Amino acid sequence: MSTYDKLLIIQYCSIVLMLIMCVYVMRKWKKVAHSWLFFYTMATLINNAGYLAIMKSKTENAATLSWQFSYLGRVWIPFAMLHFVIMLCNKKSNKIISGALSVFNIITYLLVLSLHHNKLYYTSFEFVKGGLFPHIVHTNGIWHYMYSIIVIIYIGYGLSLLIKRLLSQTNNRKRKQLIFIIAAILVDSIFYALELIHLVPGYDMTACGYTIATIFFYLAIFKYDMLGTKELATDFVMDQISEGVIITDENGVVVRYNKKAKSIIPIIENEPVKALEQIIYLIENNQTLDIGEKKYTPKENKLIDENQVTGKVYMFTDDTEHYRRAESLTREMMLALSKTVDAKDHYTNGHSKRVAEYSKEIARRMGKDEQELETIYEMGLLHDIGKIGVNEDIINKTSRLTDEEFAKIKEHTVIGYNILKQISVMPELASGARSHHERYNGKGYPDGLKGDEIPEAARIICLADCYDAMTSTRTYAVPKSQAEARAEIERCKGSQFDPYIADIMISIIDDDKDYKMHE
Repeated sequence: MSTYDKLLIIQYCSIVLMLIMCVYVMRKWKKVAHSWLFFYTMATLINNAGYLAIMKSKTENAATLSWQFSYLGRVWIPFAMLHFVIMLCNKKSNKIISGALSVFNIITYLLVLSLHHNKLYYTSFEFVKGGLFPHIVHTNGIWHYMYSIIVIIYIGYGLSLLIKRLLSQTNNRKRKQLIFIIAAILVDSIFYALELIHLVPGYDMTACGYTIATIFFYLAIFKYDMLGTKELATDFVMDQISEGVIITDENGVVVRYNKKAKSIIPIIENEPVKALEQIIYLIENNQTLDIGEKKYTPKENKLIDENQVTGKVYMFTDDTEHYRRAESLTREMMLALSKTVDAKDHYTNGHSKRVAEYSKEIARRMGKDEQELETIYEMGLLHDIGKIGVNEDIINKTSRLTDEEFAKIKEHTVIGYNILKQISVMPELASGARSHHERYNGKGYPDGLKGDEIPEAARIICLADCYDAMTSTRTYAVPKSQAEARAEIERCKGSQFDPYIADIMISIIDDDKDYKMHE
């Protein structure tokens, strides 16, 4: 068998291998990286098919057309390979640079198409029938040298990305994938260098290099699952489940997420680092991600492959109904507790609920949002919870309290605080119970706070509490008229009550033309 026949066999083999690889990649096509691998494979197939046609050409015209067909793939091989490597290493390509290189490749191909009319790519171009086989003899022009420099940059940058990725990779299967891809690029690089120095005159060494490189790709694909058939199955399953799923590698880089995750946290697509920071913050602070009426609970788990931690999985579970039931149950429990407290005082039925409603209306007129209104309502419901710990005889005493008995009554603020501070998810409840008897001038209890030292919610509850006390039947007094209650609030504005909140309460009273706001 002649050398010519052996080289033809190599070309035929390379075309068959590339064709099989194209079909396989197309069947497994799922991610952007697969698109670039398919582009690379197809470009190489066109290049090698064109070169085979040159080797079998009988005329210069046929050889020229074959050469131009070959270059339709050749100009895109390094470009496609680099972008595949970028995707494989979870990097982002610069759109401006990528666009500029695409334009450069198009111009290069146009110069090849018009090679008989310019001297930019080749200064000379000749078809030779002699020697071992028909071949093209050419002399490179300035644009060809520019193209060669860019290819060298492609190779250098691509290898640097792969090696860096290899050094940080702990998963054995993925390490072997990277090793074979590096080997493929090194083979392409070596044969490209041999072609530049014309080691075998009349034969394009890159055609042989691409064939050998394809073998390394086959090993990475079929032996070490480079196309990620396992990963593709995972992607399919991920997109079918209702939870949002985000996967990171061992370096904390987002490598995959499903459709649900994208709908829950859209910035994952363009700002994955920012999205991940937000998710981690929510997990560390035991918070949900609230989107409209939906509540999603984020969770973090380690991703283990072959007994090695290869990354993390973040999941978002839709807990909306759970929280609705919990909130409903919590509200019912609060109402039950408030009624328990009110039941201890035979003269204050419904006091806690009315205080909660008055407080909520004050807060609404102050411009608070829905969440804040719900919080102030709940604080109002439980502001007197500490009375559970006060003797019932003292609470219901009709005569004047002794100093000792009044001291016991005052303890209900601290008792309530100690009860409610155990509810860590709603710390504001405790502050409302503790501080609703503080006075704006600092003469209240239990801490003698004044002005803005008193939590705003406690200042609101203080006024609502006093208003209801004035307009309800108590053990020690009959209800005041609406005008009397209004006058008392006006008188105590700035001393007992926050002036701003007092003015809002007065406006609420003025709007209550039929005096509905009473026991």
